[in-house]
Amino acid sequence: MGSSTISLGLGLGGGKAATSSGTAGGGGSVFNNSLTFPIIQVFDTEAEFIDQTNAPDYTIVHAKDTDRLYVWEGSAWYLYNND
Repeated sequence: MGSSTISLGLGLGGGKAATSSGTAGGGGSVFNNSLTFPIIQVFDTEAEFIDQTNAPDYTIVHAKDTDRLYVWEGSAWYLYNND
């Protein structure tokens, strides 16, 4: 089970800076609650997160196996369709 985490924050001059870390921590949750809004995580497979209902609102997830983006809205995962 592999995942990586990207945390966005303000860089010098007001620009956005991104940092990345390894597998998300947190007992029982696959989401890293130490990150600040917005939370963006990358998972190897959709199965690693799709059944989770404890993601912070507007968490953005990329599944490598499906190459899709998902957004948690508080009650369901919404698939972002880039077509």
